[in-house]
Amino acid sequence: MASMGMDSKVDDLEARLRTKVESLSGFADEETQAAKLDAVFRHFDSDKSGFISFDEYNAALVRLNFVGVQAAVAALFDRYDADGSGVLSYGEFSACLFNLKPNVAGNPETRSAVERVRRVIAERGGLNGIRTLARIMATMDDSGNRKLDRDEFKYGLRDYGLELPEKDFDKVLTAFDRNGDGVIDFDEFLRGVRGKLNKRRRDLILMAYDVLDKDGSGIVDRRDIEAAYDVSQNPDVVSGKKTADEALTEFMSQWEGATTTDGIITREEFLDYYKDVSASVDDDDYFELMIRNAWHISGGEGWAENTSCLRVLVVHTDSSEEVVEITDDLGLRADDMPAIKARLRRQGVKNIAAVKLGM
Repeated sequence: MASMGMDSKVDDLEARLRTKVESLSGFADEETQAAKLDAVFRHFDSDKSGFISFDEYNAALVRLNFVGVQAAVAALFDRYDADGSGVLSYGEFSACLFNLKPNVAGNPETRSAVERVRRVIAERGGLNGIRTLARIMATMDDSGNRKLDRDEFKYGLRDYGLELPEKDFDKVLTAFDRNGDGVIDFDEFLRGVRGKLNKRRRDLILMAYDVLDKDGSGIVDRRDIEAAYDVSQNPDVVSGKKTADEALTEFMSQWEGATTTDGIITREEFLDYYKDVSASVDDDDYFELMIRNAWHISGGEGWAENTSCLRVLVVHTDSSEEVVEITDDLGLRADDMPAIKARLRRQGVKNIAAVKLGM
């Protein structure tokens, strides 16, 4: 018999974990079962923060006698580590596992329906599809409580151009309607559609923020972003769907509601924006290339290698030549030769006789 796919193995592990905790709790109700699992995790929470690392989580599952299924154990951790931070809120994990909170990840049919929704959002709205849908839903929220009833939710999706088959609509609604009253929290829905941000992508996003925050102060404003962002590398500009001016205007508009009154954009806000973008990009290598090129981050391997950093031909005093990538070229003008030479020297390039562009 063919082996199960990893999603199926993780679904099976979840079911076994629920059965185990159900037995340990004396077949109590779901809230008691969640509290029982919390107590197991809390024992391994060394700093009592309410969060556990993978090693602490793994030790807890070993205590529950889940051994010999390491790949599924790791994949279960990744399923609930939605932001790729490497830590889990075990209270939230337990609540989702026992269906006390929306649990898209743990239900195969709902997971499939939400994935279809995500793909349509990506196709219709591009990189900013989720944020566009969020704005539409906010206009449907007459009460201002971030909740929508069945009709408001359906019309919000329809206004976006998303007509779901009734079967898929019912699955999605049920997943996010915790009280069975026909009302959903649309922030929970958007989080579910956004899906998981893996560690590789998270690290790249934070690397881009660090490029902007050169002094490590945590202070980046809209002017910093507008000056540094290479709109020529925007996928819609590259594909010809939008002009550079159109793409830049759309990109900068994304920060208007995310910034504080003093115009500062925090690491969390920057990360949140790219979490939404990430949901529209399936391939990790393409996501890496997009981030590296937009913010001129040198490096990457293979298809993900940066192609936007300035490359020049350096002629040395001994007449030898080499093509050199300037690894930190943000704000560097191609016609400012003294600054280019200074950056090259800072990179350790020596004995520069001349520098030629156009490589």
